[in-house]
Amino acid sequence: MHFPIRVAWCLLLVCAGVAGPAHAERTDVEVRVLARGAKFLGGYTAPVRVVLSDADTGEVLVRGQTSGSTGDTRLIMDAGRKPGGKVSTADSALFRTTLDLDGPRRVTASVTGPLGQPQAITTATSTQWILPGRHLTAGDGWLLELPGLIVDLASPVAYQWIKTGTNVPVRAGVTMLCGCTISAQGPWRVADTEVELHVTVDGGAPRRYPLRFDPDSGLFGADIPADQPGLHELEVRAWMGPSNNAGVARTAFFVQ
Repeated sequence: MHFPIRVAWCLLLVCAGVAGPAHAERTDVEVRVLARGAKFLGGYTAPVRVVLSDADTGEVLVRGQTSGSTGDTRLIMDAGRKPGGKVSTADSALFRTTLDLDGPRRVTASVTGPLGQPQAITTATSTQWILPGRHLTAGDGWLLELPGLIVDLASPVAYQWIKTGTNVPVRAGVTMLCGCTISAQGPWRVADTEVELHVTVDGGAPRRYPLRFDPDSGLFGADIPADQPGLHELEVRAWMGPSNNAGVARTAFFVQ
């Protein structure tokens, strides 16, 4: 092989090495989800779906669910008020994954839940750069927040038939998204919670009834009159002002 040809061949090899694919680096990511004003979402009580995708192309990089405990109440409610304070513990619910990155990537995290309570499901998203080999695990990792309350109607049964002139017991459970209970003296207080029932008959103007908290059952309730026939549609609205959380549940019954 002539000398100039050998030189050219070596240059081609060098250029090929420079332009070759970059080596992907392992990058760990931890995603945690807090119920607004409450605790972590995960496990059988309130699992959350987590999807990490490329913010520029929409390509889904990984998906999964959070798992673990709701965390330490005192740490979350007290230490969590300090700027930059870590609120998670070793067993707090999270989604842990590893990305193999060959360059910086702008990633969007989308969290949806609580999956066990369809009427309360909501979604939050967040976008940030993730750098190869720079693990997103310090402190609470990638922390997102979901707003809302779980409102679950215990009675009446949907589409049951009720006789005109009777009273219908309406009972509803209201909790934080993490399943944390509302009580008179706990961190999530009845005094901060308003629960109201809206009833329409055959699409007419709504009647409103306040639902009162019963400490023995832990439910909000009222007995309402079934004083006219037709389709009665019920909507329970819950509002917790200090945390800007709201929740809704609906059902219907017939009066004959």
